[in-house]
Amino acid sequence: MKALKFLPVVAFALLPAVSHAEMSGEQVFKGVCSMCHGTGMMGAPKFGDKAAWAPRIAQGEATLVQHALHGIRQMPARGGRSSLTDGEVKAAVEYMVSHAK
Repeated sequence: MKALKFLPVVAFALLPAVSHAEMSGEQVFKGVCSMCHGTGMMGAPKFGDKAAWAPRIAQGEATLVQHALHGIRQMPARGGRSSLTDGEVKAAVEYMVSHAK
């Protein structure tokens, strides 16, 4: 009869959390948002398109950030990147808005 080997159990909960360096709004845009906002995919307002962004900007930054955090229409929450922090999402919104005014 073959002896069974048991591997030691590793307690991952005790490992220190890996820090996450905050990305800038530009970095988030280029890495996440540009796929849709760079091309207008799925009806996303294109980066820098003042006419498309004007009615959205009129809703106020807080509303735009909430839409980006939680998703709206075809846009998934956090642009589909669940690992983005609230601050990174807000920075990306501010970056896009600043280029549409």
